[in-house]
Amino acid sequence: MIRDLTVGFQKAQEKFPSIIQDNYKLKEGVYIRLKLEQNWESQSAAFEQNHVTIVRKEEEPQNVELLNWFKCQDYLSSLLDMNKPVDPKKQVHSNNPFALFIKKEVFLGEKQGSKYTSQENINRYLLATGSDPVRQKWLEMIPKNKNDTDNSQFFQDSEYEVMLTYLDSYERLHLIEQIAKWYHTSFATLTEYIGQLPFKNYVKLFFTFDSPAQTFACEQMYAFEYVLYTIPKIFNSNDYNQLVAGKLVGLPNIDMTMNSKKPFMEHKTMRSQAPERVILQQAMLAKQTTEWLAAAKPPYTTNKIGYESGFVPPTGHVPPEGTFHVYMDGKYNELYGFENVPFPPTIPVQVEWLNILQLKDPAGDEKYYGTIQDAEVLQKTISSRFFRGRMNNSFILNEPDVKAREFTALMVALYLQSRQAFHDWFNKGTTVSLRGIFAKVTFRLLVEQLIHVETSRIAELADAFNLRLSIQMAIDDKGGKIMADRIKETVNSLRNKLVSEELAVCASDEEFYFMAGQLAYYLISQSRAQKITGEMYEPFLRAKNGHQLKKRLEEAYMLYKHEILSGYRRFNQAFSLVLGYVPETDNQGSVREMLLAGIFANNLLFEKTPKGEE
Repeated sequence: MIRDLTVGFQKAQEKFPSIIQDNYKLKEGVYIRLKLEQNWESQSAAFEQNHVTIVRKEEEPQNVELLNWFKCQDYLSSLLDMNKPVDPKKQVHSNNPFALFIKKEVFLGEKQGSKYTSQENINRYLLATGSDPVRQKWLEMIPKNKNDTDNSQFFQDSEYEVMLTYLDSYERLHLIEQIAKWYHTSFATLTEYIGQLPFKNYVKLFFTFDSPAQTFACEQMYAFEYVLYTIPKIFNSNDYNQLVAGKLVGLPNIDMTMNSKKPFMEHKTMRSQAPERVILQQAMLAKQTTEWLAAAKPPYTTNKIGYESGFVPPTGHVPPEGTFHVYMDGKYNELYGFENVPFPPTIPVQVEWLNILQLKDPAGDEKYYGTIQDAEVLQKTISSRFFRGRMNNSFILNEPDVKAREFTALMVALYLQSRQAFHDWFNKGTTVSLRGIFAKVTFRLLVEQLIHVETSRIAELADAFNLRLSIQMAIDDKGGKIMADRIKETVNSLRNKLVSEELAVCASDEEFYFMAGQLAYYLISQSRAQKITGEMYEPFLRAKNGHQLKKRLEEAYMLYKHEILSGYRRFNQAFSLVLGYVPETDNQGSVREMLLAGIFANNLLFEKTPKGEE
């Protein structure tokens, strides 16, 4: 997946060499720069100028120059992951002899049940960074040749020759000896000093050793050590390495699982067991690209990188517009999802939120919602109105938990059923997969919230019903326009019939079910219960046909008739319209939608009758 981004990243890195370090974030802990030529007592007085303390969710220290120095050396000294350590016991988490990364409790000797002292951990770690162990790791990368050809000189003739020469240099070996002596003489006093500091997580020590006699500068040696550690561990496993046309190829480490415990991708029936191989340089580039994504892009969100930003496909043919959608896992900083989408990163959205139910605001005026023209605003609005806030951020990989009276099992099922279609709309601008399911899913969500979600209010769900029909029209769903027109015609027709002095009858099933919803809302509103809940509408929505629906209305009338004036013409006319009509359609499909619209819509029975007509 990451290969599509590497070519563009390489171009960006040529233009901005520190593109990774500029966004690199230090882990929580205390960072100390030490001078190898001085013992701890001699340099403790300058401690404030040579350390930073990183605290999670707080601002970075003000000493920018020192902070950037630590970022650079920390990046060069960090492990690829904990499955590829230098220290075989995994107590030390750095990769070279000039840096020491240890968890606070291990460094201070506070870890219960520890088998090793801090000094033993350091001695073992320095031994593992010696010339022979490191060289052996490099030799293990070279595959065994069937013709018994000696390939041991492969790296001596490559760009890495200077690093291998440095590995055996007297200067490096002498510095490791000095570091071992420094720990022997100053570690106890340093530990005592650090034990008094307020910090969490890591102790990270970095040695500097600037001397006119040195062949290499301190920072350059850190860079060499980074390469010496990284190259032998850049592939997923060296068991699959091959020499092809003079180049070393192997199994990529990014997004690949082929170890002995989890050989999920191994080809069992083919001559080649590895599903893919890349050259050494491509593996390094993929590692750096992933590190940049992890540092520069927010986790748990779908990050969009447009083609025009320089991240172009390696084919050479660049489409006129397109976007890479990248999802980074925040826990392990791994690439969790990736798509190459032939749409621009900016999604055009135009949803005019219409007041189809003719709802009123507190002042008595007809509500006005406005137009939604931003994909992020649209996502948050749909998440709030239909999914109770569960569809925020990169929801495509999330699965909300069932919570009684808040987010039911059916709502979870509807979320999982529709999340890919919503994701396609919010992030790609395509509604093809949404059109066929939107009306059904959102209708069931409204009914479920009305009946089973304790905190739902009729007014909020009525707004959501308006939004639902508005979105249907925006995504070219003809059903939304048809339903909106039917509701408008039905409301106008029934409004005239309720004030008519002549005998009026329902003209269609739509009028019958809409009027039944209006009566249901009016009757329930007469209740003197301390709290009127959506559960009280369940008998009407559960009615299978018009006959059962009439019975539920009659039962509700018997409960609340003492609250209704016998001469109230609007109510009497409405009840007459419903009881005198025999619908042809059962309570399902579009007429069930009309029933819910009648419950949510501005109630005609509460409208004021012109003076003299009552």
